[in-house]
Amino acid sequence: MRHIGDQHFHTIGEAAAIAGVSAQTLRVWETKSLLTPTRTRGGQRLYSADVVARAREIAQLRRQRGWNPAAIATALAGRPNGASPGRRPPHGARLREARRARGVTIKELAGQVGVSPAALSALERGEAAVSSAIIARIADALLVPMSALASSEVPEEAVIRAGEGPSTVNQGGVTWQELGAPGHDLEPAILTVPSGEGSGGSYSRAGETFVVLQKGVLAFTVWSPEPRTIRLKPGDALTIPPRATFEWRNPGGTTSRALWVECLISRPVVTAAGPTR
Repeated sequence: MRHIGDQHFHTIGEAAAIAGVSAQTLRVWETKSLLTPTRTRGGQRLYSADVVARAREIAQLRRQRGWNPAAIATALAGRPNGASPGRRPPHGARLREARRARGVTIKELAGQVGVSPAALSALERGEAAVSSAIIARIADALLVPMSALASSEVPEEAVIRAGEGPSTVNQGGVTWQELGAPGHDLEPAILTVPSGEGSGGSYSRAGETFVVLQKGVLAFTVWSPEPRTIRLKPGDALTIPPRATFEWRNPGGTTSRALWVECLISRPVVTAAGPTR
């Protein structure tokens, strides 16, 4: 341990031992902007207690949830080293952190998502509203779950009491209320769609999507491979295959509500010729 003024710092070897990882892993996390150690004039890395605490948290997320650096960076977006978890910053800050963690430029991500670089830049600055379809495409491109890009805090507890799930409001007042914490194979939510609003375009998900309509009406267009329209009424359930392109909207005169569950693990698609992906 080294003392500078009234502060105590650990060497990279000491910090790695405390976090339970290798020194090389700490260097990699630094290149991914997950950690920012102090540098001496000679270039030696020194780790404050706050940075070491953050390293331990990152290591725990990686071990317990199997998250990649992009997902971890998104989960910790907007927090200084060692800061306590707080309310998640808006979409823009989380999108920017996730994109940078993947090493993707705005132009590259915009091309993958199908929007202009200017539109994506405005979204990262928090100057533009975003549709559910665009969020889904961004999450897919950056290999993170949609909940990791949410603008509200998702609790770590397995039990989320009625009405206590954090909500994210997208373009048109479309609201997603999270029913589970990140790090699981299933991503459940309550989707609320005002009259005349919808997904804002078509998109696909890597795993299956399961929907149970609780109130109102939702109209889906699913391409699998030919487009077909499916209209759900209360009590109806729909399962959408992995990688199928789809979109949805509320054509009714009242607000619609649905239980929405996405599987984050994609499975082989079985055909007559055998399994494919």
